[in-house]
Amino acid sequence: MKEAEKQRKGVRHSLFKRFLMIVVILLLCMIGSFLAVDYTVRKMAESSTLSSNEKILQQIDAKTKEFHNSIYNMLTLLAYEQTTYQYFTQSQRERLGSYEDLQILLSNMMMIQNDIAGISLYDGEGGKLTTLGKDFEVFNRAPVETNFAYSNVFRPNSSSEAYFTISYPVYDLPRENYDRQIGMIVLVMRGSWFSSYLKDTAITENEHVYLVDKRNMVIAGDQDKEFYELDVEGLQKDKNSLVQTVDQEETSWRIVSVIPVREIYSGLSIVHTSIFLVMTIAFLGLSLLLYFCYFIIIRPIRRVDAFVRHSAASSTERLEGFDGTDEISILVDNLNHMLDEKDEMSEKLRHAQRDLYETELSKQQMQVLAYRNQINPHFLYNTFECIRAMALYYDADEIAEITMALSRIFRYAIKGHNIVTVEEEIANIREYAKIIFYRFGGRIQVGIEVEEEAKKRNMLKLIIQPVVENSIFHGLEQKLDNGLVTVHARVDENDMLEVEVKDDGCGMEQEQVDQLLYQIKRQSLHRSSQKDSIGLANICHRLGLFYGDKAGFTIESSPGKGTRVIIKIPRETEERMEECTKCL
Repeated sequence: MKEAEKQRKGVRHSLFKRFLMIVVILLLCMIGSFLAVDYTVRKMAESSTLSSNEKILQQIDAKTKEFHNSIYNMLTLLAYEQTTYQYFTQSQRERLGSYEDLQILLSNMMMIQNDIAGISLYDGEGGKLTTLGKDFEVFNRAPVETNFAYSNVFRPNSSSEAYFTISYPVYDLPRENYDRQIGMIVLVMRGSWFSSYLKDTAITENEHVYLVDKRNMVIAGDQDKEFYELDVEGLQKDKNSLVQTVDQEETSWRIVSVIPVREIYSGLSIVHTSIFLVMTIAFLGLSLLLYFCYFIIIRPIRRVDAFVRHSAASSTERLEGFDGTDEISILVDNLNHMLDEKDEMSEKLRHAQRDLYETELSKQQMQVLAYRNQINPHFLYNTFECIRAMALYYDADEIAEITMALSRIFRYAIKGHNIVTVEEEIANIREYAKIIFYRFGGRIQVGIEVEEEAKKRNMLKLIIQPVVENSIFHGLEQKLDNGLVTVHARVDENDMLEVEVKDDGCGMEQEQVDQLLYQIKRQSLHRSSQKDSIGLANICHRLGLFYGDKAGFTIESSPGKGTRVIIKIPRETEERMEECTKCL
């Protein structure tokens, strides 16, 4: 009674725990859904913002490329205009006559491009020839640039304005002396020129866009601030900021955009409120559903449980009060029907018990017979052990080793399943090789090569040993010189297990090979007894029964060179192995 009470409480507690578990799991699912939706919405907002911002940065980059092309074309025209070119190639006295014309030309260029603060011409060694506009002492000599180049931003002489230079090398092209650089034109540009590109480009209220040089010094920005170092790496590591950069090939500068993360998610409060409202409604609906499930499912199940434990043992009582068409009512109806058939089954049970008794008696008789059949193998095992012990006692180690090998071969042949691994089959061949070694005084050797992939493949037992034995006694025994049988197992490109047994014996003519294959196939189809169980015909017969046409057995031979037997075995499933093991 106490144990029954414990079981009843266990059922109640189990149902109650499962009921609570369902509630908790559903709540966790709701919370997980809320977090997943929130994460998805955040990622969508972030992706949309970054995509729009990327397009704006590409537009700014396109404008700077347009500026680069414009300056490059303008400097090309200026450098190879006759007045400028001659000024580079003239002597110092000749330059005095061209000075005014050159100044007019440079003035016109500065008027066209009003953000040019100064233009300087340098000779081929970096010495200054002339200057118009801003003239900083630091540029009295300049490093010679062999390519069109932009400098980093600088602020000379504590100036309040930031500048950068553009260097254009001039070569002696009119005279077709392309490798000779005759000078260089250097433009001093105001960094504020690019500020107009960056203004009104922010897609959020507090986004900032900067143009920085190779040292991350700000050339221009949307805040009218220049010449200060922007910590780009620090901003990229800052979780409160989203940083995008666009590298410029022409200038080696970068366009940097910094967006506060809070601004991207500032519009999600409405989404959060909507999601929370939906989750609240879903939770209330879930609670109501679980309440009805308790009264519709849990309570009826408890009634059925109580009836089964207390009243089902009686053949007269039935469970009443379930007249619906739901699953529990159908279950109760089936339970009552089962009780109705209980009396009929009792009589059948008595007959079944009598039949079972007779079956058990027959089984015991079969076991006795099986034990009798094991007497002879055990007698042989003990005899082998006795011979081995006597050989060791008289220091006849060779006899002891042959006896042990023969015992292991015998055990392998009659014990265990008919399905073994290649590794087990090869171990049996090694024992057989020991006997052959002593039988022929070392004149015949058995070599074994097994690839690692083939070791664990399944195959029928005693497939390789008869082939090795056939090679020794029909191919090598008649040979006067030493002989070698090689066993090689591998897995081919079609996932077939390939076992090759090759000897260097007498060999056969092709006509003899064909005749042998014909006899093997004929014997495997018309077996009348099990006396051939260790021959080549038996191998073909067992391979055909187990694997069908998927297995292969071929013989190749040449007179004086030896014989080669190839067995191919497909991979089979474990279920197929177990099923066919019982039949072999």
